[in-house]
Order: sequence, then C-alpha cells, then structure tokens
Amino acid sequence: MLNLKKLLKKLNKQINLKQKKIYIAVSGGIDSIVLLNIFIKIKIKIRIIRIEVLHCNFNLRGIDSKKEEELIKKICKKNKIVYHIKTFRITSNKSIQLIARKLRFIWFKKRLKQKGFNYIALGHNLNDSIETFFLNIKRGTSLKGMKGIVSKKKYLIRPLIYFSRSEILKYAKKNNLLWMEDKSNNSPKYLRNKIRKDLSNILDKNFYSGFKKTFLIFKEENLMIKNHLNIIEQYICKKKKNKIFFFIEKILNINLIKFYLYRYLSKYGFLNIKDIMKIIISKNGTKIFSKDLNYVLLKKQKQLILMKGIMNK
Repeated sequence: MLNLKKLLKKLNKQINLKQKKIYIAVSGGIDSIVLLNIFIKIKIKIRIIRIEVLHCNFNLRGIDSKKEEELIKKICKKNKIVYHIKTFRITSNKSIQLIARKLRFIWFKKRLKQKGFNYIALGHNLNDSIETFFLNIKRGTSLKGMKGIVSKKKYLIRPLIYFSRSEILKYAKKNNLLWMEDKSNNSPKYLRNKIRKDLSNILDKNFYSGFKKTFLIFKEENLMIKNHLNIIEQYICKKKKNKIFFFIEKILNINLIKFYLYRYLSKYGFLNIKDIMKIIISKNGTKIFSKDLNYVLLKKQKQLILMKGIMNK
C-alpha cells in the first residue's frame, strides 16, 4: 500500500532529503497530483526541504489543458507552494509526444541549472515501468532496455516507481484528491495504450511482485556488465586531454567486438556499427562523424581517435 512512511523509506535510500531543493513535475494527472500531495506532507514533516512545482502546458487538449493548469494553480496557492508554468506551441504533426517530451526536459534542465535545485521528481509508477519493458521488447532491446524505468537517474527521481497504478488510485481516493484524466491515454493509436489494455487482464499482486524482482535482477546484472565494460575499456583505449585513443590491435583480440564498440561509441552518437567496423580496416586518414556531428572518429595508423567534431568546435 502507498503511504508516506513507505515512500519515505524508499526515497531515503536514494537521496538525503534534508536541505534539498526539489522541483515537482505536475501534469494534472493522478500520478503527479498524488506525487505533489506526498511532497506537501514531506515538506510538513521535514521542514528543511524546499519544493516548487513545474507544469508544462502544450495546449494539445483544448479546454482540458486550461483546466489542468487552473487545478495546479489552485493546489499550489492553497498550500503556499511556488509554481512555474511554461506554455508551448507545437506546430509539427510529427511525433508530438516525442517533441513535447524533448521540450519539457530542456526546460526542466534549464531551470534546474539556473535556480540551483537538486532534483526533479517525476510521477512515473510501476505500471509505467512494466509497459516500458514490453514496449522495448516489441521494438527490440538489450538487457539495459529491459530494466524498465529507473527510480533515479542523475537529477531525476521517481518516488512512485515502486507503486502500482491501483495503489496510487486508492491513495488519491482516500485523500480526496482531484485530478484530470488525459483522454489520449485511451487512444488506440499509441502502442503504449495497446500494451496497457492487454496487460490489464493479467495484472495482479503476484504479477507486480514478480516484476519488481525482475527489475532488481536486471538492475544488478546491468551494473555487473557496466563494471566489466570499464575493465575492457581500460584495455582497448586510453584518454588523453580531449581525445580517446582506441588501439586496433587490442580491439581485434577481444570477442564480441561489435558489442563492445557499439556500447562505447553509441553514447557519442556513432550508431551505425557497420561504419565503425569498416573504419577499422580502412586506410589512414579515413574518418566518420557522429549522427549529430558533435564527434569524429579518425583512423590513424593502428589507432582510432575519437575527438570533438564540427558542431563542438
């Protein structure tokens, strides 16, 4: 069951709440409204934390978008919480959800840096994590993509990730909370919604319990892989100033070359493993650029040299 004591216990394992400044991302939906309510209680219990609310209004759902904004203002004013509302206008019809997500996090990150806040709390729950698990499987993923949504990543925290949607609903009703329903959550045009509908027939206490254990196992196995990758990285490359030197002879000595090179170079924007493999056997001076042109990979004698590219100059 979701309650303040249980959530605080889990949250304290991740971060020390005392003297922290935390933004609460509130959309107006049940998850974020419950999240805000819990942090209001935390603020009363632990007075030396500071919370403020962030809300993005994309004006995508007509009057409902306005109602969400008004609901959030009302809750914040009642509880004397500072709120910040950013209005966006999306004109493109391409991947509206992806564009909105990108704009939202750009604004979040900007405020975090400018105002010196420590974290942004998001309202993702256990069901969201399970749905993401199946989404990634359908699209094709590695073990990394099978661990669901993580509870903490850099400045992002998700205090509700251990609790199911049904637990959150019970909490909201018990505390007489008001929230807005996003009608797009029922639209069959989104793959996540289709998966959510299929899962609704099999989700129960045992299912949730099993997935929690699975996510924990995947998290630990990913940590083990990360430690192993660090060891291999020390063997095949060397960092010097703003460059990374990959030693081709050592690369050719390891098994699963494609796997290791992709894991190391994809974070710099090199996503085509065929191009990476080709440059290993190419002539001196051959170079390839990352997708965003921020980095270049140069073949020079028996080395591949990773350095800043066009856009980073």
